[in-house]
Amino acid sequence: MDSPEESAPVAAAVEEDVLDESAEHVPPPAPAGPRTRFRRKRDYAAVVLIVLVVAGGATVWWRNSDAAATVSQTGSTNVTVPPKPTAVPAEFKQLWQAPSGATPEPVVVGPTAVTGDKHTVSGRDPVTGAVRWSYDRTNLDLCTVSAAWGKALAVYHKTHNCSEVTALDAVTGKRGAQRNGDAEMNTQLIGDPTFVSTSGTKLIDTWRSDLVQTQQYGTVTAQVNHDKQPRLNCVYSSELAGPNLLGVLERCPDEQYNRFTVLRPGGTDGDAEKPNVLFSVQVPGDGGRIVALTDQREAVALPNPSRLVIWNNTGSQVETVPLTGVDLSATPSSLVEPVVPVTCVQQPQPATDCEPNSWTTTNSIGARVVTWFTGTKTVALSGSTLEPMWTLDGTFGPGTVYADKLLVPVPGGLAVMDPATGVRGPDVKVDRKGYQGQVRLATLGNVLFEQRGDTLVAMR
Repeated sequence: MDSPEESAPVAAAVEEDVLDESAEHVPPPAPAGPRTRFRRKRDYAAVVLIVLVVAGGATVWWRNSDAAATVSQTGSTNVTVPPKPTAVPAEFKQLWQAPSGATPEPVVVGPTAVTGDKHTVSGRDPVTGAVRWSYDRTNLDLCTVSAAWGKALAVYHKTHNCSEVTALDAVTGKRGAQRNGDAEMNTQLIGDPTFVSTSGTKLIDTWRSDLVQTQQYGTVTAQVNHDKQPRLNCVYSSELAGPNLLGVLERCPDEQYNRFTVLRPGGTDGDAEKPNVLFSVQVPGDGGRIVALTDQREAVALPNPSRLVIWNNTGSQVETVPLTGVDLSATPSSLVEPVVPVTCVQQPQPATDCEPNSWTTTNSIGARVVTWFTGTKTVALSGSTLEPMWTLDGTFGPGTVYADKLLVPVPGGLAVMDPATGVRGPDVKVDRKGYQGQVRLATLGNVLFEQRGDTLVAMR
């Protein structure tokens, strides 16, 4: 065994090696087990907390999203349709009624009566009123519901306007095309078999059947090219659709009179931003209303004195007809006048006759009669000349066709009119339970519908 004296120099030598900078550095041994950044329980707890926060945020987002707030219940394709009416009954009795505040007139699509109220669009059996299908946006209010292209079109309010549009299959309620738009609040849908437009005081959107926009007319929200619109900052007071036509009565800055503009709703070929204007003319006076657009002529009713001014499709004024006894001084309650064009299938000889059970409403070419509700009267205009044919006083609406007769709502029931001659038959009794407001009519087979304010009523 060495003595302390002998081992001391060895210790000194070891210390010199440790302090020598030129000596090779040996790293400490790695800890046993897999490598990880988390060595303590609180590290794992932090990860769990982060995951829970992210998951909770995603859940809150989902619960408040449009997808979570949409409930679509589709129905069967096995449905029945009421038979066509063969005669006008002596009395119509109520089958059912349902709230429908989003429909300005009865919406009948295919075999289905459609109601719209608050958040929900419902497709109903026309006889029983039972709900066949429904579409509910629980976080959005309905602006309006209408019929087009064999579908129900539902327009919902979001943020500042009526921007959410969905097409629903008439039979099953299955969702079809959808789009975002710029329709104004209180908008109505107007159109022909090919195009649908939104009414508005400053902007009109037009879509085709796949809800692709074909034209915008007016003050465009996000305008790119400022030279496309013919006039800006105009205010619209009356609008109407006809066969491949869209009419607008507008007051523009720096113009003394109203302007009557007629457009092709399909837009301009090769330039989607430029409206297709057929003609635009100034109309003396205020308070005018567009009351008819046909494939041949257009008519605007003007007050003081009450008269009907008629143009052809080139914009030439062809006639002015007095409207004796028609008061047009009141401000219309809607941009869209209550108008119903009707037609029939003609026999070869004589050309003026119609085949039995062939009268029907139409928004296409070939209207035989256009009925217009002034607010107190129903005026029938010739489909070819737009001149007044007959007038019925004390009415509630423009009427509709039922079993080859024109039924017009009056106090206590319905006036039964011959569409072509205005000959009045015996009235039909209807108990409206005290309701005295405007009434809009539609039919599905032998079921007659009345829109009374915010309520749809089915009768037979």
